[in-house]
Amino acid sequence: MDKFLQALQHLLPTGYAWPRDADSTWMRLLAGVAASLGELDAVTTPATQQWLPHATVTRLAEWEDVVGLPDQCFGPNQTVEARRGRVLSRLRGPSGYYDDSSPAALAAIENICSNLGFPATARYNHPFRCGRDRVGRRVGQLDGLLHVTLNASSEPFRVRQNRVGDRLQDRPPGSVELACYLEKCVPARYELVVSFTA
Repeated sequence: MDKFLQALQHLLPTGYAWPRDADSTWMRLLAGVAASLGELDAVTTPATQQWLPHATVTRLAEWEDVVGLPDQCFGPNQTVEARRGRVLSRLRGPSGYYDDSSPAALAAIENICSNLGFPATARYNHPFRCGRDRVGRRVGQLDGLLHVTLNASSEPFRVRQNRVGDRLQDRPPGSVELACYLEKCVPARYELVVSFTA
């Protein structure tokens, strides 16, 4: 309120008719106007913040409607931060190595994963060709497998810690949802294989 009062005082002309004494009627009137402006600012600043997709809480559902979320891959039980991250990921779109940001570009797939909060490495097999490839490169056949390796360790099965019926290797949280999402993003000619760093 003091800043609003100072701003209003600076707008006043000088002279005997415009006293600056804090106890004067004129300054008390200006203090009341400044208090109203302060209340208005206190209401409008948080309201305008809600229209920013990276800061919204109350308008998050409207942003999700705009970008076609929630996605059935991620389900209804998401934190506000995760939902906001997915909205931002959709608004930004994939940006990969190629100018057209083709989903076939490995960098575009890695960027999609990182925008969703999963640092990953993507690669696909291709046959080794003399003159094009160098010694030490991976020898593979063009089998249509797209390998996405999440840079998150998984919990292995431990004797005396786990029980019968537990998974032999636990996936990191959200990895199943990411695989579901990537199935929609990557070209149909690829078969997706999601793995984790040990």
